[in-house]
Amino acid sequence: MNTNNLDNNTATPLYLQLKNKLQEDIENGRLAPGSKIPTEFELGEQYGVSRVTVRKALKELSDQGYLERKSGKGTFVAEKKLQRSLSSGVLAFSEMCRSMGLTPGAQTIKIALEDPTEKDTERMHLTPDEKIMVVERIRTADGKPVVLELNKFPESFSFLFGEDLNNSSLYEILNEKHGIILDHSCKVIDIVFANAREAKALGISKGYPLLRINSVITDSEETFVNLCTQLCIGDKFKFNI
Repeated sequence: MNTNNLDNNTATPLYLQLKNKLQEDIENGRLAPGSKIPTEFELGEQYGVSRVTVRKALKELSDQGYLERKSGKGTFVAEKKLQRSLSSGVLAFSEMCRSMGLTPGAQTIKIALEDPTEKDTERMHLTPDEKIMVVERIRTADGKPVVLELNKFPESFSFLFGEDLNNSSLYEILNEKHGIILDHSCKVIDIVFANAREAKALGISKGYPLLRINSVITDSEETFVNLCTQLCIGDKFKFNI
């Protein structure tokens, strides 16, 4: 961290100078996610400013998601949240990760042909005897599990058995190798709590809050219907509407 005092001879308020210095240290990695920052008193001594000035700078950084205050423990650099837009057609996990400088990943848990539920048949416009292609994967960002994802496709998507779905984008495979573009989406979002299986897959405790996104995804002509359920670790994401 820069230990130089702030500039009293500029029009920029001292709290904003301090806020900008700390923000730069966070964005450059000099202050790592999860690390504890000095106390208000220590920062005041280090930069030659009052605790009121320090407190205002820290509040702005907390409001903007750079810092996280933990009661009785201190102030810590917040873990970087994954930002996802809910207004776009399809939630492109891999593209989102790359745009934030993170490496997207995937671990396939299950790929199988299964009998659809009555609700699946209705929503996917299936024939009575048609099966569905089920793909379940753990999605990771920089190697850390953040989403448990379940996709259901019509039986005609059984060609996915021949694809390596680990550490790859499912939608990019469909688009680039098979000419299938699923770009229309209707989403329903609610909060659920991880059961034992979900908790184990995501490396969290049972009962941990998850954001569940249920999506009905189609191509522009509604030729195919893809049902997707994503269980997102709630405090790892920031959603833009």
